[in-house]
Amino acid sequence: MLKGIFKKAVEIGAGWVGTKIGGPTGGAFAKKITSSLFDRDGGGGDFQIQDTSVAQQNYGGRVGFERSDKAGGTSNIKTANAEELNNEWDYRLTKWFRNKDQMFT
Repeated sequence: MLKGIFKKAVEIGAGWVGTKIGGPTGGAFAKKITSSLFDRDGGGGDFQIQDTSVAQQNYGGRVGFERSDKAGGTSNIKTANAEELNNEWDYRLTKWFRNKDQMFT
């Protein structure tokens, strides 16, 4: 009931403004637009969420898979050693600091 009263008030107000701006044609157009805003049957009222999921890629079993513990057995892949990486980082960082001090003295 309240929706119907509000709908009529908005239609009348929009019609009045449309008539003032665009004459009788503008008033009719404004009434038509505002009444369609309150209807659920208007264009786009049957909106459905679209499924955009994508199927997982299938390579037909042709792509091989190597676990990290098997790396290096049949290929040139070497498993990373955390302690070795840490030592290499410390060595390079220390070397950089030594060279930096020599460059600016």
